Amino acid sequence: MEILKSLRGVVLFAASCAVVTPGLAENRGEEDWVELPLSVSRETLAKVMTVPTVSVAPDLAARVLVPTGRDLFDPFDLHVVDQQRLWAADDARSGAVYEIALDGTVKRLAAIKQHAPYALDVAPKSFGKHAGQIYAVSFAKPEKAGGWELPNAITRIDPATGQDSVVCYLPKNDAGVAGSGGFFARFGPEGSPFAGRLWITAASNHTLYTITPDDECKAFKTLDLDREGSPRGIGFARDGQRMLLGVAAVPPANRNKTIPGGGRVLLMAADGRIDPAPLVGGLHEPGALAWAPAAFGAYGGQLFISDAGEWNNDTEATEAIARDGKVYRVDAAGRLHEAVSGLANPVGLGFLGGGLAISDINGDFHVGTQKFADGFVYFVTPR
Repeated sequence: MEILKSLRGVVLFAASCAVVTPGLAENRGEEDWVELPLSVSRETLAKVMTVPTVSVAPDLAARVLVPTGRDLFDPFDLHVVDQQRLWAADDARSGAVYEIALDGTVKRLAAIKQHAPYALDVAPKSFGKHAGQIYAVSFAKPEKAGGWELPNAITRIDPATGQDSVVCYLPKNDAGVAGSGGFFARFGPEGSPFAGRLWITAASNHTLYTITPDDECKAFKTLDLDREGSPRGIGFARDGQRMLLGVAAVPPANRNKTIPGGGRVLLMAADGRIDPAPLVGGLHEPGALAWAPAAFGAYGGQLFISDAGEWNNDTEATEAIARDGKVYRVDAAGRLHEAVSGLANPVGLGFLGGGLAISDINGDFHVGTQKFADGFVYFVTPR
């Protein structure tokens, strides 16, 4: 994943379409072309906006909850509000937070003008006056070329008003490298050794950060790339005594790439010590981690992990997106199994209403002022 690469030159298009003027269709009829504003064929647009058909494990069924062409551009991360609703952080245009209901309804909760959010969690009671507020990992500037290279803004969003404010910009770690390329933010479970802090992963300097209720923002631990890997997803053990830390493997020859099959989920204590043995390996780009409820059929109580595979954020908007994204489950014996395959770039996971919501950013064309509304959400249930 070339997360540190400047993405200048990516071809971008607006979500709305209009038939082009005569002369642009060349050898085709005018009705075969659309303007986005660059002219492309309707056939090409249809391919870009196609929701992939997925394969699921035995005892599971899948349906599209939110198709492309609706409101979602890059629904990177999900937060379950209750058994009927979830919130999605989307860095489209200048950014937004959307509320998605189980009937597929999507409404905008917050429209962001400056700091586009893409990962989020909601503050617990231990965060005092900020309890119930959304904390987000956000780009420092909207649609900024090379956005993964700029220090991430951590923002706080009022879900009642949609207004956001900056808590901090991720500071430099002990090696003097600024925090950017952020992936996930998760609050420590109440009553656990991780409580009272928001935990954040940053890939550019492979560092974990923490934020406290008084807005103290600091580096907590920098991972050894060769021994531990580059941090991605954050979760917690069922008893709250260990952090589940998804990491990608990066080769010494090119730190901007990741190795398929080299990704793992590590177990970390609240003092930063990492267990010698990982919880599981065999991943590529481990993203969100979520525990299935006991009622989730044959897979109740198992850990589910999203894996985007090879990221497509430097792919031109008219190119085909690889369908190598997957969602895995980890059984009671610690073995990894495919639960859903054939996705594009799945990231967010959330169990609600008896099923599992999976957000997919599809083609992550996040540079420039215009984008495709090509994000989608699947909903997976036990048979």
